[in-house]
Amino acid sequence: MNGNKYLKLDLKNKITASLIGFFLVILSLIYFIVVPTIKEIRAMGSAIEAQREDLEKKYIKGQSLKRLTENLNKIEPKLELLDQIFINKNRELEFITSLENKAGKNQISQKINLNAPQKAENQNFQKTNLQIFTKGDFNKQFQYLMDLENLGYYINVKLLELSLADDGGREASSTPKKTLNLYLDADTYWN
Repeated sequence: MNGNKYLKLDLKNKITASLIGFFLVILSLIYFIVVPTIKEIRAMGSAIEAQREDLEKKYIKGQSLKRLTENLNKIEPKLELLDQIFINKNRELEFITSLENKAGKNQISQKINLNAPQKAENQNFQKTNLQIFTKGDFNKQFQYLMDLENLGYYINVKLLELSLADDGGREASSTPKKTLNLYLDADTYWN
């Protein structure tokens, strides 16, 4: 009986040892396999989240770029018009000649003062002050101004003055139409 008692204890010890061994194997599996796998999964989750945020930013940039391209395509035909509005630096004579042609067409005398160009801040163009003095009939002066507007150049008028011209001693009754002086102070833009 004593031997049987030892067998039971040995069996109890075996079961206890087996359970302890089983728990040690489970704990070692958890420690060496499951914990590192969980860490890797979390790291992958963080990497995936970072990639998702990066892709979202790139998508937003792509949409912005797409919108910018669409807007550029809309205004591209108008860019040619914008280039025509600015006066080319190498074509000053052409600009002055066109002003003189308009004055000759409208039968008025004209004096042009074109100042040296000034570089505009943060711009690729230059601003130049233009002063025009003309003398002639009101209707012809008015037609001259309309012709200037139709030139196609961007002329920003700052000041426009009309005054009666000195007739040089002629009486008002001898001429049915009054001669006027026109002074125009404007900015022109050159590229």
